[in-house]
Amino acid sequence: MNGRKVPILFGLFLAAAVFLPACSRSGQEFPAEAASSENFEKGSVPRMTEPVQITIDFSKRGGVPLLKKFGLFNSGMVSLEQYERDAYLLDDLRTDSLRIDLFMGNEGQPFARVVDGTKEEMTYHFEELDGLVRLLEEHGVRPYWSWSYIPIPLQQDGDWRKGPVNLEQWQNMFRELAAHYRENGMRIAYHEVYNEPDCGDVFFLGTMEDYTELYVRAAKGIKEGDPDAVVGGPSSAFIEATGAAEMNAFLDRVLEEDVPLDFFSYHSYGCDKNQYISRTRQARELLSQHVEFDTTELHLNEYNSLIQPFLPDGPAEHSIGGATMLTSFERLLEETDVTLAHWAQFLDTGYEPLGMVDPQGRIKAPYQAYWMYSQMPEERVAVEGLSDSLEAGVHAMASSDADSACILIWNDGQESRDVQITWKNLPCKSGTCEIYTVNDENDPYWNTDGKIEIEPRTVLTVEEMEDGLTLDLPAGGFTLYRILPDNREEGSADKTETVGTMIRKRYYFPERGKSSYSFYDETDQTAYLGMNGEYSARAVVAQELEDLPDIVGLDCQFGGNYEEIDLNTSFSVRVDYEVDGEYTKAVLYTFMPINERRDGRVPWGTKREADEVILSETLLTGNTWLMLRANAPEGWEGHAILTYDMHSTGSDTWAELRLSQVGQ
Repeated sequence: MNGRKVPILFGLFLAAAVFLPACSRSGQEFPAEAASSENFEKGSVPRMTEPVQITIDFSKRGGVPLLKKFGLFNSGMVSLEQYERDAYLLDDLRTDSLRIDLFMGNEGQPFARVVDGTKEEMTYHFEELDGLVRLLEEHGVRPYWSWSYIPIPLQQDGDWRKGPVNLEQWQNMFRELAAHYRENGMRIAYHEVYNEPDCGDVFFLGTMEDYTELYVRAAKGIKEGDPDAVVGGPSSAFIEATGAAEMNAFLDRVLEEDVPLDFFSYHSYGCDKNQYISRTRQARELLSQHVEFDTTELHLNEYNSLIQPFLPDGPAEHSIGGATMLTSFERLLEETDVTLAHWAQFLDTGYEPLGMVDPQGRIKAPYQAYWMYSQMPEERVAVEGLSDSLEAGVHAMASSDADSACILIWNDGQESRDVQITWKNLPCKSGTCEIYTVNDENDPYWNTDGKIEIEPRTVLTVEEMEDGLTLDLPAGGFTLYRILPDNREEGSADKTETVGTMIRKRYYFPERGKSSYSFYDETDQTAYLGMNGEYSARAVVAQELEDLPDIVGLDCQFGGNYEEIDLNTSFSVRVDYEVDGEYTKAVLYTFMPINERRDGRVPWGTKREADEVILSETLLTGNTWLMLRANAPEGWEGHAILTYDMHSTGSDTWAELRLSQVGQ
């Protein structure tokens, strides 16, 4: 092939044999040799002789888009000072949210006394926690509070794992916590009740039945304090060990008490490479038994896919940690009811070296892997030739938009590989290609002492690349090719237009488990829908907004071959209007007439068929004006739910929808 060879150096590591236990990571004893996910031996550099050959066609969409549904997790042990020093590292990451288990009541931890006083008269100290909310907002990240553990006034025997001594006061406390943020205009994207109650005696000295009562009371209190709050749990540490009977009892009690379960949360720290997938499927099976939970998202909100234990100088601090992370991203994209997955973790606590950033604020290889994925446009394109190479550990994803074309390739196997990349229909004829590459030999974390900047190791012109590249890909190595056209406007990829004020996202999975996808990305304010190979399926996502203008534009890009599959075939946008706290009217904008036998209801808003249907030929392929005020009921003041709905439109169809301002 014609192409230029870019060498990538390679080195290996030997992990130290020190094991620091923690709950999700201490379910069993682990032999010292498990410290390396691949059991590499230092100095042993196996190499496969046959090169991997992949072809990328930038003119063909392929697979689930490269959605930015990945967030980060931090322990509540991280100090506010550490956040203030390192928050800038969030700026270049497309991080949906940062989950923190707050460690209330655990004396000596940063947020131990958010709630203080006595059980008869609790006091609240929000200063530092509010400071963290504002800091995260400055860096474009939404806070995800795991409200744990038992605050001092409600503890039994002075133990932060025991209690609460009074469930009524526990409920009152959550009402005050939620109301504080609502009244001060500070949006907490997700409220999670407790952390890992099923982790033996590590975080909770009670049964799952005890936790269920805590959840019910807390969920009631949160919704009393903020009716718009997004609430979930149970933050399971060991979903398979806890068992279906206890989890079903939790779900049954939630239904019985009619409290929200907006998301079902669970954790996974690797005992094997597939554990986070098997736990996801267990969670899905639990929810699938109850139609009432078709609106419940799956949140894998604390996970690391490396094999335990996590040791100093171990895989989590080396390039294999980054490669393993990218593999988990690739796999979780296909788990389309997982709307959030939080990598553990962002900042090191000093307890065990899981963080992407060490206690001194220096970034490790996994941070660079996360950064590389963040740079990629969502618009995924076809990659061919990987089916024969996955067993050897070679993975690749590619995407492009008007601002860039990107190829991300990594090796999570045990052998170095030569890879030949050929492409066609590259969207830009002139420009530059920035090549970022990380492996153990060139990782600045191990080769320098100061601050680490992410910079391309090589820059080529598009002309120099010709029709492809060849690279040496070490075991554990990963490389990003970022192709920027000459006419690219600097910073244009960051330009998003705000319409209204976001209250929350809403999901609906009436056919949970199918490969069709729906996702709303708050960072680029875009709804992504697709059939993804399904002949008949429904993909639905909604955004609830206030302060909406009288007229909004709806920009839609639709791809694939629209087919009338069955009576459900439709492509529509629905507006449910809220007046004085009640949804009183729904208007449906549709590309084609709706079959009268189709059930087009959604489980929010009015929850009935639309009161008015408006045909819009431009809905599918261009810009449509949504005449919100003209179609609104009397008394409407700008609060509505906008639902994007694709139903059985053809197996290869996809859509991207975005609101825009009109006449400004």
